[in-house]
Amino acid sequence: MEKIKKIRAIYLLPSFFTNLNIFFGYLSILATFREKYLWAAYWIIIAAVMDAIDGIIAHSTKTQSDFGIQLDSLADAFSFGAAPSLLLYSWGFRGAGFPGFGIFFSFIFLAAGILRLARYNIIQMSKPNRKFYTGLTVPSASLLLAAIVLWHSQPIRTKLSTFLLAILVVILSLCMVSTIKYRNFLSFSFRKKINLQTTLLIAIIISSLIVYRHIFLLIFFAINVLSGPSIHAFKLLKKKIQKKSMPHKNGNSIGN
Repeated sequence: MEKIKKIRAIYLLPSFFTNLNIFFGYLSILATFREKYLWAAYWIIIAAVMDAIDGIIAHSTKTQSDFGIQLDSLADAFSFGAAPSLLLYSWGFRGAGFPGFGIFFSFIFLAAGILRLARYNIIQMSKPNRKFYTGLTVPSASLLLAAIVLWHSQPIRTKLSTFLLAILVVILSLCMVSTIKYRNFLSFSFRKKINLQTTLLIAIIISSLIVYRHIFLLIFFAINVLSGPSIHAFKLLKKKIQKKSMPHKNGNSIGN
């Protein structure tokens, strides 16, 4: 009986953090309505932390379930789809005097995020590779937007900045629905030991967050977004070079 209660408690723990994810996403939307954009960005980042803890706990305790997958996707659609799209419109597009323009591009981000989550749910029905994700994750795209808001919390007023933001939204949306592989940096378990290099890296990240919080978050999330296309382009270039070198090898063998 005690063992059954323990198992139920373990399954409730990931769901608890998923609900915290939803709560902080809700706070972000409220902050956006009040035009507290700095806080709206902070709440999205905290929601992402809750989402990461939820996944790590579920993986470490082996308590993944179909219910948990659906709940997590719905939470992500709310906290990293709806909340950032509203923030995009209010902070990034409305102030420049293009309300219709802002609605269009904010919706593109929301639609791409939901499509990405729907595909993720289908992939999860099979045996997914936890080391890689297909396409940029919705939280990763939202975190870059949140980091930009933290860097410049004042609403965008110029046409050039609005245009650049629209381009960024399109790029992020395409990355989310693409088939580019992204490394899953959270594919570890609390049960596994970590080496000294990983410990040092964690210490550097924590110290950077304390001392250079805004610039570190912006650089870190930008690198995360660019990592997938960069690795993909490198692999394509490598294959192209290998194909070009193949005829020379065949020619040499025939000549010999």
